[in-house]
Amino acid sequence: MAAQVVFVTQGASQSFFSTTVTAPFFRSTSQAVSFLNSTQTTPFFQSGSLQQAVFNSIQTTPFFQSSALAVSMFDTIETGAVKLLQLRIGDLTLNTAQSQVDVPDATGVYDPVTNPGGYNPDGDPPVSGRPERTDLFLWTVFRLWTDTGDATQTPESQAEEEDDPYVYPLTLPTETIAGEAVPIRGLYEIILIAAPFGTPYGDYQGYESLTEFAAEAEGWYQVGAGLMVDPFVSNCLNAKRYEFLQGVMCGKCDTGYLDVYSVYVGMLAAMDAKQWDRAEVFYDQLKEICATGSLSCNC
Repeated sequence: MAAQVVFVTQGASQSFFSTTVTAPFFRSTSQAVSFLNSTQTTPFFQSGSLQQAVFNSIQTTPFFQSSALAVSMFDTIETGAVKLLQLRIGDLTLNTAQSQVDVPDATGVYDPVTNPGGYNPDGDPPVSGRPERTDLFLWTVFRLWTDTGDATQTPESQAEEEDDPYVYPLTLPTETIAGEAVPIRGLYEIILIAAPFGTPYGDYQGYESLTEFAAEAEGWYQVGAGLMVDPFVSNCLNAKRYEFLQGVMCGKCDTGYLDVYSVYVGMLAAMDAKQWDRAEVFYDQLKEICATGSLSCNC
């Protein structure tokens, strides 16, 4: 029989029950935040009015139950879930009209010192989570955060999926302005996806959650890079930089450009950190700044 500890008082605001039996049990009728950690083969947690719970188990049969759950996170470590391959996108190159961007694969071959996230070298023994380039199809997709949000946009075809080196010519979507089709301006996330060799692209074309799927599915890989497509803002920043440099040389200009440049750098950093809401705020600031005219140094 398990040892028991009982505590009773007329006006107790908290009570605790502790037992050393092999099946730990915890119950609360008004607990706001609860944590339970068990090394048993069948851990169990139950609450009548749980507001937030975090549960983490590496057991084979974890179990979680709540009658009023608000937020829950569940993580189970699975064999083979580690992805050693880390895709990399090379320098993105826009054409003059900013209607097409070349997307190169810069992942490279695995090297324990210089490139630990690369492809497994051809002919080497197989390594779980690190496939060879020939084991994968590469696809380029994108998100247009300032227009369609986090929905994955999938091009018509992926004819370059087996190419090595891989460079995908991504044609950007257009809109009609004054009777002319022009690329949609905004903040893009260019995404490189690696799918197991032989996977039919047609089965996933139009799948708006393809990026999330590739990030989670075993044997799939993905990486994204931010890109601003806006000729008006790009030309504005170039002009302001030129005017600032002219002012520095003649000593007649203030440092206002540095404030503008800090907004631009903040936008790039936010895109790199996948903080797209913040990146859009910086982008709107740049558009507003560029609409106010140029820096005049009178040089």
